[in-house]
Amino acid sequence: MSDSEKNKKYESRNPDKKEDFGYGYYPSRSPNNKPDDGDQGKGWFKKLSEGKSIKNHLNCASNVMQCIEHNRLVKILISALKKNGCEYMIIFTSFSDFNPKRHVSCENCLSKVNGGYDPSNNQIVVCQNASTDQNVCCAVLTHELVHMFDYCRADVDFKNLEHLACTEIRAASFMHCRFFTAMSEGDASFFNYKNRHQECVKRKAIMSVLMVRNITYDQASAAVDRVFQRCYRDTEPFGRIPRMNSSDPEKILIEGYLYGYGS
Repeated sequence: MSDSEKNKKYESRNPDKKEDFGYGYYPSRSPNNKPDDGDQGKGWFKKLSEGKSIKNHLNCASNVMQCIEHNRLVKILISALKKNGCEYMIIFTSFSDFNPKRHVSCENCLSKVNGGYDPSNNQIVVCQNASTDQNVCCAVLTHELVHMFDYCRADVDFKNLEHLACTEIRAASFMHCRFFTAMSEGDASFFNYKNRHQECVKRKAIMSVLMVRNITYDQASAAVDRVFQRCYRDTEPFGRIPRMNSSDPEKILIEGYLYGYGS
């Protein structure tokens, strides 16, 4: 799809739509959410759906714990939050003290999203109906922990378009545009990886901005372009862009101890 076609697609967004900053994807957090009407009037299909929701919730909670305990990138991000003086946000002294019951919430979400970060509650949302695979759950946690880290370290204002674009650039670079992932989506090759990686990051960041802001493609693209070079070069707290299926995550965790991220 060309840039003009993308722009035309997003120009069709409703200019009168009230900005909800992405909360509409999370029914339990949306200001337009209606309270539950209790058991009265619930049919068998709704009860069956609730049973599946409970199963998804338990699976999600288990995946979250596995990621926190074993995923190297998740570990380094949690430790980096402490190192950067975020105790006022998360009270912990080690990985085991990161409280998933407080800072991670497994919820049903609308389609199109696997997770999100709610800065008003300093809470990561993992979409239990979408992120059922443990690898997907770990990717969601890593992506959203980057936002949490940026919110603490750089005082990110998610209602500021350039701030939003910057943190989405960083999250896309670390997670969604790693070499083999980008290759599988046609965003990279062995011959022009650096340039194609940057193109992938830009594309992902623009799409992420459009998901949560009622703006045109051109407006989102311009915001990403304005901050791209500065934010793309910022690799904190990893010190590098981790390559998929490599020893990079292990190296990052080991190197983290040198900078106090493993303490």
